[in-house]
Amino acid sequence: MKKQHLLLLFVFMAVIVSRSFSQDSTLFNQPDYKRNIIKWNMTPFLLWGVTNINLSFERMLSPYRSFSVNAGHFVLPSTGIYDSLNIENTTNKNGFTVSGDYRFYFKTRNKQIAPDGLYLGPFMSFHHYQFQNDVTVINSPSVQGNLLLDAGLNIGTFGVELGYQLAIKKRLTVDFIFLAPAVAVYNFKAKLKGDLTVDENDEYLQAIYDVLVARVPGLETLIDEGFLNEKGVHTSLGLGVRYLIQIGYRF
Repeated sequence: MKKQHLLLLFVFMAVIVSRSFSQDSTLFNQPDYKRNIIKWNMTPFLLWGVTNINLSFERMLSPYRSFSVNAGHFVLPSTGIYDSLNIENTTNKNGFTVSGDYRFYFKTRNKQIAPDGLYLGPFMSFHHYQFQNDVTVINSPSVQGNLLLDAGLNIGTFGVELGYQLAIKKRLTVDFIFLAPAVAVYNFKAKLKGDLTVDENDEYLQAIYDVLVARVPGLETLIDEGFLNEKGVHTSLGLGVRYLIQIGYRF
C-alpha cells in the first residue's frame, strides 16, 4: 500500500515538473521572446574615467541558462603633483579588458524565466594596462634629473559570481553583480629610463614609489620599493572581487 502511495506521489510530482517545464519552454519559444541583450557596463566608466567604454552581449540558451561576453577600453586614472615631485600627465596610456561568464538562473526562486531574476555562475576576465610616465624632481638638492617609467599591468581573474538582473517590460534590463569571489593572477612589467641621480635612502625615492602605488591599485603587494632600480617582470597570486552595474537592451 505504501509503495502504491509513493508511486502515485512520484507520478504526481513528475507531472507537475513536466508541466512547469513545458510552460517555460513555451514562453521561451514564443516569437516575441527576446533572447539577446546588448549592455553598457557603467562601472569602469564611473570609477576610472569616461574613456572606459565597455560593452557586453548576453545570449539566452534556455529558460534558465545563458552566457555573456564583455570587452572594452580600460585605463586607470592619472595622478597629479605630489609634494616637490612634478608628475607629468601619463602619455601613451592604453588598455583593454575582456571577460565572459556562464549563468544559471534560479528556477525555483525566480518568478520569470531568464533573463529576469537571481543567477549564479563561473566567470573569467583579463585586464591589460600599458602606460608611460615622465617624472621630474624639482627643489631637491639631493635628487636631480628626469625619469621615464614604461610599465604594463596584466590581471587574470577566475571566480564565481552571484547577481540579479531585472527585466523591465520587454526591452530593458538592469544587471547587478554584487558578489563574486575570485582568484587573480597579477603580472607587472616595468622599465625605467633617464638620468635620475638619487640616494636610495632619500625621501624623494620613497615619494616616487608612493605616487606609482597610488596610480596602480594593489601594486604595493606585487613589488618592493627597490623596483625603481630594476628591470623585469613581477608576478603575484591573490584574491579578487568583481562587481558591476549594466544597462541593457533586449532584441
